[in-house]
Amino acid sequence: MTVKQHPEIIIQARRGETVESVHRAVAALAACDGEIVERWGDPDMVTFWRSSAKPFQAQAWLADGTVEHFGWGPEQLAIMSASHDGLHFQAGLVRDMLADLGLSEADLRCDHKLKARHNCSGNHTGFLAASVHHGWDIPTYPRPDHPAQEASLQMFAACVGLDPRQIPTGVDSCGVVCYATPVTVAAATFALMPDLLPEISAAMRAHPTLVEGPGWIDTLVMETIPGATSKCGAEGLSCVSLPDGRGLAVKVVDGADRASDTATVTALAAVLGAEAIAEPLRAKGRPPITNDAGDVVGELLGVAPA
Repeated sequence: MTVKQHPEIIIQARRGETVESVHRAVAALAACDGEIVERWGDPDMVTFWRSSAKPFQAQAWLADGTVEHFGWGPEQLAIMSASHDGLHFQAGLVRDMLADLGLSEADLRCDHKLKARHNCSGNHTGFLAASVHHGWDIPTYPRPDHPAQEASLQMFAACVGLDPRQIPTGVDSCGVVCYATPVTVAAATFALMPDLLPEISAAMRAHPTLVEGPGWIDTLVMETIPGATSKCGAEGLSCVSLPDGRGLAVKVVDGADRASDTATVTALAAVLGAEAIAEPLRAKGRPPITNDAGDVVGELLGVAPA
């Protein structure tokens, strides 16, 4: 199979008519069988998945019976896979789940202040649920040597098709273990996501506002592209399981958060066609730059070379 190779995706920060700054992104597109068919820049670069791994971490608790044990369903699967906005309905669901475990927000180790409103609280509640179910130690659940972290890594490795010993690991901002692979592996894995994570993919699509929040990129992708499953991560990574079975992974090379949405929408338009990008998502990909008074003085603009 011939792989199409393109230059990097360019994200321009324009102030007036002048390009003030430039971010670059790499991307990979995988066919439904996981084979890479299109590349922008060098997507063999290794990067941490950060929150893009959350659905695959949640799969561990579906596979080991934890989810069934507590009688949880699609909403709980969605929030365990989420980087949510800390809204009342999102934090409320997390609190209800903690109550099911006989625990409280005090048991969350994602931060010291936000607790249930922290964007990773649902993900952490999954680790806590497994710990309660299996009788593992509660306070130390984020430690790399904790059984919950080891089980999560094993599941992630199985999904990406690598030996866990081959996967570089680190500590995420919320304190749990995070994993690194080439961007191409992320694209291939998201192409296979409907087969690997059928229940979780369906739950995320059914509850897109739990996965991130109104107006956020993952939610908009799932609301405006029927059949897509989207999960972004920190440092400019975005991964999408497309409705036709292909997988797309986009990484802003310098990790700039401001460039991530633009890079994602630009890549989606290149892959699906500009006509497939609805206005709310199109606007998300071309955000304004404002001055201190709130006046629009520029914009971010993405270009995907053909």
